[in-house]
Amino acid sequence: MSSVVFDGEEIPLTVIRSDRRRTVGITVKESGEVILRIPPHISEEEAVSFAQSKAEWIFRHRTKFEMRERVERHYAEGETIPFFGRELSIRRVEGDKVRAEIIGDELRLTGPLGTGADVFCEAVVFLYRREGLKLLRPIVSEISKAAGVEPPAVRIRKQQRKWGCCTPKNGIILNVRILLAPKLVIRYLVVHEIAHIEHRHHQDSFWAEVERLMPEFRDAERMLKENGWMWVF
Repeated sequence: MSSVVFDGEEIPLTVIRSDRRRTVGITVKESGEVILRIPPHISEEEAVSFAQSKAEWIFRHRTKFEMRERVERHYAEGETIPFFGRELSIRRVEGDKVRAEIIGDELRLTGPLGTGADVFCEAVVFLYRREGLKLLRPIVSEISKAAGVEPPAVRIRKQQRKWGCCTPKNGIILNVRILLAPKLVIRYLVVHEIAHIEHRHHQDSFWAEVERLMPEFRDAERMLKENGWMWVF
């Protein structure tokens, strides 16, 4: 297996040769795995040499992922949780039935004494999906008009990996986790999926449309890549 070395540490590389690539690409995954993608016209030795020149960058990103502690929500009194660009303070109330409500700047969680975090989590996800859809629809309508397409049907789901997708019938599905993100990121993800209605790829014409609809999209993309791991229920 190929590898690079930084500060005495050997870092293994997973090498993938791709006919579609034009340049060498390096990806550091949250698991710590380093992917080295190579185009047909470049040898593996040349690509590894290039990766070695980026060894410090690779090391820093692997270290950053290793240092990240998974965000754990206990849904306890006084904790905070984001919703559509604002912070909600959690208020616990004892009651017979489990439910979640947004009242002003509070996320009020009602349930029997001893109700576990996993039960409240389900109630909060259900609430976010319902309330988030109301807030997303005007944004979808506005961006669709700017894109010159019919407003797509919108669904919100709890997903582990994908932030969103455009369906074959021109609907869009958004990850409920985006409701934990800043508004700039939420808007970007809507723009991204609506742009896919006319551009079913990630080629230059797609990105040109994204930039036309949202000139500051790169700021949102950077926030998504750097902070997306924190947006969990």
